[in-house]
Amino acid sequence: MWYLIVFAFVAAVVCWVGPFVVMGAAIFAFCVGAVEYVTSALAGFTPYGDTKHLNIAPPAASDDGPDPAYRSYYAGPILLDYQKVLAATFKQIWAKIIEAKPDERTGIAPPSWMNRLWNWQKITAPGPFGAVSAVVVSIGLVIGTAAAMAFVAVTSLIFLLLLLGLVLGALGVAGGSRLAELGLLFLRGITLECPTCHEKVIRPIYRCPQCNAAHRRLVPGTTGVLHRTCGCHTPLPTLLLLGKTKLRSYCTRHMHPLPLGGLSAPTVHIPVIAGPTAGKSVFMFSAMSRLMLRGNGFEFADERAKDEFEDKVKQGLHTDPSRAVKTVVTRPRAYNVYVGAEGSRSRRLLYLYDPAGEHVESVELLANAQFLGFTKGIVFVVDPFSLRQVRSETDRTVLGKVRASNTAPKDVLERFVEALVEKGISRSGKRITIPVAVVLTKADGLHLSGVRHPYTGLQDESREGRDTAVRSWLDEVGQRDLMSSLDNHFSTVSCFAVSYEDAVDVSVHGSLTNDDPAAPVMWLLDKKGRP
Repeated sequence: MWYLIVFAFVAAVVCWVGPFVVMGAAIFAFCVGAVEYVTSALAGFTPYGDTKHLNIAPPAASDDGPDPAYRSYYAGPILLDYQKVLAATFKQIWAKIIEAKPDERTGIAPPSWMNRLWNWQKITAPGPFGAVSAVVVSIGLVIGTAAAMAFVAVTSLIFLLLLLGLVLGALGVAGGSRLAELGLLFLRGITLECPTCHEKVIRPIYRCPQCNAAHRRLVPGTTGVLHRTCGCHTPLPTLLLLGKTKLRSYCTRHMHPLPLGGLSAPTVHIPVIAGPTAGKSVFMFSAMSRLMLRGNGFEFADERAKDEFEDKVKQGLHTDPSRAVKTVVTRPRAYNVYVGAEGSRSRRLLYLYDPAGEHVESVELLANAQFLGFTKGIVFVVDPFSLRQVRSETDRTVLGKVRASNTAPKDVLERFVEALVEKGISRSGKRITIPVAVVLTKADGLHLSGVRHPYTGLQDESREGRDTAVRSWLDEVGQRDLMSSLDNHFSTVSCFAVSYEDAVDVSVHGSLTNDDPAAPVMWLLDKKGRP
C-alpha cells in the first residue's frame, strides 16, 4: 500500500514540478550550446588560429610559375573556417551535454552534464524518486540540446548567407576595381612599352621589395583585393592608385627593367633621327640638361639613363661636344624621363630614342624597329655642315672641328618615311599625322663659316617667327626640296636652331639667341604640337 502512496506522491510532484525542471534543464542546455557556438566561432575566425585546413599557403617562388602569394581569406577560405566552426559547435554541444566521446589518445571520455546527472543520482538519490528526477532533467537537457542545435543551424544559415555575400562582394570588388583601373588607363591613353625590346607590356612583372619574388599577376583577385601578401609576408598593393607604381617592374617577355613608376602617366615615344655624326647624342644631352634645369617636374624614370647623363656631365660634354661617344649600332634603348608635375594631367612619360646614324641608313633596319609603331613625335636633326652649299663655303679645318656629317638629310628623311609607311603609321590624306621638330644643330659653328646664322637680324621671336627664319635659311642654302618633302609627308612641322653651348643656360650669343635645346621636345609634348 505504501508503494502506491509513494508512487502517487512522486507522480504528483513530477506533474507539478516536472515542467519547471524540464524548462530549467532545457534553458541550461540551450545556454551551454549558445556559449559553445560563440566560443567555437571566436576560436575559428581568430586571425591567430590554425590555417593548415584553409589551403592558403603560397606556391614556391619562381620566375615563370604562379605568384608566391597567400590566397585571400575572403576569396573562399573563410567558408572553410565556417564549416569548421559548425562541426566543432555541434560536436561540442553533444559532447558536453549528452555524451562525450572518448579521447583518441587516452580512451577516457570526459563526463557530460547528463553523465554527471546520472552519477550524482546514483550516489545521492538512489531509488525511484532519484531515477524519475534524473529522467525529467535528462528530458530537459535533450530538449535544450535540440533547441540549441536548431538555433545554431538557423543562425548559421543566416551567417552563411552573409559570408557568401562577403565572398562574392570581395570577388566583385576585385573584378570591378581591376576593370575601373583598366578603363581609367584607356581613357587617359596610358600604355607601357619595354624601352629595350620595344614590346607593349600589358601586365608588368613586379618584384617584391623584400624577397625579390616575381609576381606576374599583381592585380585584384583571389590573392587579395586591395593588397596581397607575398610568401615572405610583405604586403603588396594590387592597384596603381595604392602604390603599385612604386614597385620595380619588368618586361613580361624578357624581364627587362621597365621605367620607374610606369603606368602613372601617358607615354610619348620620340625618336631622334639623323645620319652619322649629325649631333644627335649631343642634342639629346643638351635637351635632357635643359629639361632638368627648367624644372617642369622633370624626373628620370630610368636609372641607366640617369647614370649615363651624370657620366656625360662629369666628362664635360656640355663644354666640349667632341667628347661625345658614338652611338653603337644596336637596338636603341629609350631614355625614360618624366616631364610635368607629379599628379598633373600634363605629366608625360617620355621615351626618347637615339638610334645610331648607321641604323637610319638602312630601310630594313628601320622597318624592323618596333618603337616606330609607338612614335608620337619625331626630332629630325639636320647638321648644317652636311649640306652641300654650307660645306662648300666652310673651311676644311672648321668642318673637322664641328665633325661634319657626310650624310645628306634628304636621304635620311626618305628612308625614314619609307619605314614609317611600312609600319602602317596613321595618315590624314597623304600626310603622316605625327608632328616633326626639325632641329638645326651645331648652330654655334656657323659663325666660324661664311654662312649666316638663321636668326641673324630676327625680329619676330615667336615660335612661328623662328620657324619661318629656319625655313628661309634652309631655302637659301639650297634645301627647298628638304622642306617641301617634310611638309608633303607630315601634317605638322616646326623648325628650330640649337647649340650645345645652351645646355646649361640659354644666353645671347652676339646679337642672337638660339632656341632652348629642350624646346623641340616640349613642342612635341605640347598639344599644340599635335594635329
